[in-house]
Amino acid sequence: MSKPETKPVTKPVLTDEQKQAQAAAKQADKDAKAAAAAEAKAKKDAESAGKKEAAAAAAQAKKDEREAAKAAKLKEKEDKKAAVEAEKAAKIKAKEDAKAAKEANRQPEQNGVRRPGPNGLCGRVWGLADKLSADLGQPVPVADLLKAGEADGLNAANIRTEYARWKKFHGLAGRIVKPEAAAPAAQ
Repeated sequence: MSKPETKPVTKPVLTDEQKQAQAAAKQADKDAKAAAAAEAKAKKDAESAGKKEAAAAAAQAKKDEREAAKAAKLKEKEDKKAAVEAEKAAKIKAKEDAKAAKEANRQPEQNGVRRPGPNGLCGRVWGLADKLSADLGQPVPVADLLKAGEADGLNAANIRTEYARWKKFHGLAGRIVKPEAAAPAAQ
């Protein structure tokens, strides 16, 4: 057997235009690959940036949630404090109102003496002294007050003490005598 004949392989001779076309095709392939790689990189970067943004957004949401919870606690604390302050203010106001009401119901004071309440023994002496003075048209003498007070069952020592305070309250000083008793003494 004989060997088949082989033709020598010859390279085709390319023209300059063909060479330029091949070079342009190679460059176009390189550019396409580079563009595809750049697109893939951009896509990957976008995904990475999206993940980073999502993570940042999640972190910000958690932070906002913590701040909102903190603000809610602070507001609750401030509301509680305001309620306590309002309660204190209400108590103080109630005390002041009670004190003002007590002051309004207090008996008058003049010449350093406060008038006693009308329901006690002292107040009964003062009321009797006022009544007898109104009947006489002048301050009542102590003797007349003693007679009337003992008739009402009042203690003589209490009558004398309260008579002195009654005189001081009204700005009276010295001995008070009846006009009829003063008339014969002058004669």
